Amino acid sequence: MADATPPGLDALMEFPADFTFRVIAAHSETLIQDAEGHVQRALSRDVVAVSHAASRGGKWTSVRITARVESIEEVYAAYEALRALPRIKLLL
Repeated sequence: MADATPPGLDALMEFPADFTFRVIAAHSETLIQDAEGHVQRALSRDVVAVSHAASRGGKWTSVRITARVESIEEVYAAYEALRALPRIKLLL
């Protein structure tokens, strides 16, 4: 019987690669810089690009951070760092 477990992210990616992390959190004046800093510290390198958009009512902000990752462990480390941000609603 074939294994019904879907492949993990590491099986779907080739490294090194540019990877985009997406953070959705309650709006704050420092969210964008804080999210970028968390990823930079986790990866020990600068990110490639940062973009953001506010929700229609301005309550939430979506931040997209693209960074060069060398391994799946770096992806996991960056997600772990982003979890430390306050007011997180969703990480993608």
